[in-house]
Amino acid sequence: MLSTQTSPDDSFLVEGIISLRVNKGFGGRMIAGVGIVVLSAGLFATQMGSAQVDQRFFSETKHTVKGQFWRYWQEHGALPQQGFPLSEEFSEVSDLNGLPYTVQYFERAVFEKHPENKPPFDVLLSQLGTFQYRAKYGTTGAPNQKASTVNPRRFPETGFTVGGAFLDYWNKNGGLPQQGFPISNEFTEVSELNGLPYTVQYFERAVFEMHPENKPPFNVLLSQLGTFQYRAKYGTSETPGTPGIPDPEATSPRPATIPPAQGTVPVPVPTGQP
Repeated sequence: MLSTQTSPDDSFLVEGIISLRVNKGFGGRMIAGVGIVVLSAGLFATQMGSAQVDQRFFSETKHTVKGQFWRYWQEHGALPQQGFPLSEEFSEVSDLNGLPYTVQYFERAVFEKHPENKPPFDVLLSQLGTFQYRAKYGTTGAPNQKASTVNPRRFPETGFTVGGAFLDYWNKNGGLPQQGFPISNEFTEVSELNGLPYTVQYFERAVFEMHPENKPPFNVLLSQLGTFQYRAKYGTSETPGTPGIPDPEATSPRPATIPPAQGTVPVPVPTGQP
């Protein structure tokens, strides 16, 4: 049996999940097996605790985000980028390919589980910007668009240009995987939330709004596409396991308690994925 030899007057601290101070009143010998049992129990408790905290209940909307979706939410901009959850997880048929996926709605995004992909592409975002743009402007697109001339970057994949504050936001907040390619140039659009006109630009997974009344980084905000899509598809009725959602707030989002994602390098989306 393993043991630790010390002098009778010595004491030492066993550090682990539980700290044990062992006094040498046992003839100078400590049975190491006791320490192992205690530490093993502590490690088991820690693992159980980690499993329990791999989720979060949002009292603001009374929904829970867990597992893959919770990790994605935390690692990709959290509240400012994704918004609060509007539903629990449920199965939904994709508008792009007609296949069923486990999804969860957020104010500014819809998360989809793609178990056929290896991480980090096992969670993808629905192309809410594409759906919204087609619904509002059809195949002809929005009128009176203007390509930015401020530090512009043209995307040959779609033929549109992003520049200025919008390009800076795109680069710093997830790039291609989070926002998608631009599907328009800049133009003026009246907000569905407060009836005010804003300079906007549509992307596959987001709509950027210019808010010059706010100081950076909140001079660019995202439209609540998840809210619009959820209401358009489900109205006020409940989806499986999904209570009704609150009305979207006008102008600015709820106070952002979690900072935006920092300096994410754009990477390509896997071929054939939404």
